[in-house]
Amino acid sequence: MKNNKYHQHQEKFQLERVVFFNDAVFAIAITLLIIDIKVPEFHELEISDKQLLYKLSSLIPKFIGFIISFFVIGLYWLAHHRMFKYVTSVNQKLLWANLLFLLPIIIMPFSTSFLSEFYFSNLKLPFAVYTINICLSGVFSFRLWKIISDPKNKVSEPIDKVIIKYNTTRALTIPIIFLLTFLFSFITFYYFIIPPLIPLTTKLITRHYFKKYPIEMNKHYNES
Repeated sequence: MKNNKYHQHQEKFQLERVVFFNDAVFAIAITLLIIDIKVPEFHELEISDKQLLYKLSSLIPKFIGFIISFFVIGLYWLAHHRMFKYVTSVNQKLLWANLLFLLPIIIMPFSTSFLSEFYFSNLKLPFAVYTINICLSGVFSFRLWKIISDPKNKVSEPIDKVIIKYNTTRALTIPIIFLLTFLFSFITFYYFIIPPLIPLTTKLITRHYFKKYPIEMNKHYNES
């Protein structure tokens, strides 16, 4: 009996360590996004509002990159939060999959900065790097869901198939949108209007599942 309680305590402790570590990584990554945006510097003794406004306008690409990445990281953090509420224990397979998922999250401040620096240029490489970063996040999130939901891995309580399908669909939605955006970048300069549609797209997916599976979806969100 004591051994069983000790084992349960250890499992809970290990799981809490993983969750706290994940939250710390997300918090640091999302904070680093804004650090790259510096307050405009002036070497003149006197400056005008017009000069200041001009300097601020040059930061618009950085703010666009910041807002997009802020919500992308935020969406993955929310997904990760919902994912780990089902986890009851951890093993090496889950730990490594979780580390791989965090890798592109950590890289995102760099890829965001790289993209923002050349936002209005005709260069494709910065957006390609950013798209790869987003795709890795989605693929690793998808893989995490598969590992957690597989009964063979014995790391979670049973998860409804509807919930698995819903979350794996959402995990791949953002990468698909960015891949389409990257392809559109070869056709039109206005391809940057597509990423802001991500929250709308994910909301439509959620609305569809709520309408089709209200019981399962309400349980999934109410327990989050």
